[in-house]
Amino acid sequence: MSIMSIPELETPASRVLYINSADATTKYGNITTDFDFSLEEAIQVPDHHTILLSLYSAEIPYSFYNFDGGVNTRLSIYTTNYGVCADYTAGGLIDQFGGGFSNIDIPEGNYNAVQLANQLTTQLGIATVTWNPITLKFDFVATTANRRLTIAISGSNPFTVIGATSFGFMFNELGFVADNPNPADNGDLYVEWNGAALWGSGYSNGNPGVAGPGIDTPSVGSPFGVATPLVARNVGDLTASVRSLFLRTNLSTNSVLDSNAGGGFSNILTRIPINTESGGMVRVEPMNGSIHKLLLKVKAITNVSVKLTNQLNNPIDLNGLDFDISLKMDFIDEREFKSRPTMRELFDKFSNIQQTTQPRIVQNPRPDRLSEDKKEEEDKKESTKKKKTKKKKN
Repeated sequence: MSIMSIPELETPASRVLYINSADATTKYGNITTDFDFSLEEAIQVPDHHTILLSLYSAEIPYSFYNFDGGVNTRLSIYTTNYGVCADYTAGGLIDQFGGGFSNIDIPEGNYNAVQLANQLTTQLGIATVTWNPITLKFDFVATTANRRLTIAISGSNPFTVIGATSFGFMFNELGFVADNPNPADNGDLYVEWNGAALWGSGYSNGNPGVAGPGIDTPSVGSPFGVATPLVARNVGDLTASVRSLFLRTNLSTNSVLDSNAGGGFSNILTRIPINTESGGMVRVEPMNGSIHKLLLKVKAITNVSVKLTNQLNNPIDLNGLDFDISLKMDFIDEREFKSRPTMRELFDKFSNIQQTTQPRIVQNPRPDRLSEDKKEEEDKKESTKKKKTKKKKN
């Protein structure tokens, strides 16, 4: 396959590869954001050339949810009578086989803070959850007489359901903190009401080594004579699961470092900001797409693996919709790249320059550069010489 070149640069012209996820050669799972695409004709890289790869454009439907099943839709709860702590195992974990244990899963969807609070209030049943727009935090108050609601958030809990199926929990979204550095606020939060004029709230822990009811840490000033809510420690973050979209490819495995991978190399090609509302289209235009470029030292491209994820490398579910991207490949002459000199080389080079550029000392300067005293002395000598010559003539 012939490749057109640019005479001025002596490099092949740029290539743009357009990919629609519907044309994937191989799809992984039941989503459209993780697939392989095989090229019918390989992209060959000439000798002494490398590729600068960048995202040229993208059109991604905002059809994914900020609350997605298996990611952040679950809460584990334990219900007991007023004043009675939840049951814990001998290992200090909340007892998932206890009579008061259950899970709630909210339906998938795009919730704002008020909608989430209303949904949780409906499904919890014995407590009210409200959103405070001033503090940006969620508040919890018990509303069923003689009942306590404990929400399992302790970092010591396994957060799995019976049957070893993993689920995602909405702790960051609600502002919960596991393993709080303040012992008085560490553990699983609870709210309760005795049916009369006492409302309680606080945190409970398992007593390691002793199976049965756990222990209540110092409560948050309860019991109260009024329905004072238990306030989440952190502000609610409704976008905790999807703050940005990350496009990952098999071509970009040695060019980007990712803190989520321990600071190691990642297959991230670029980050795509979410610049539209739910139901719209996330766009990257050619005028702003080709910004971050990755250097690829490959000699042929026959296959491109594409994966669209969140910041935690979890695949994004577009709920059946496809998306488009285009990748730009700029060919550059590899010989243009030179290794950077070491500090020692720079020092030696600078020292040599200084030695070769030292000013020379002029032994016999021009008369016009002599000082006035020197000039007078020279004039006297010249006058004396003339007088002696005149005497000899006479």
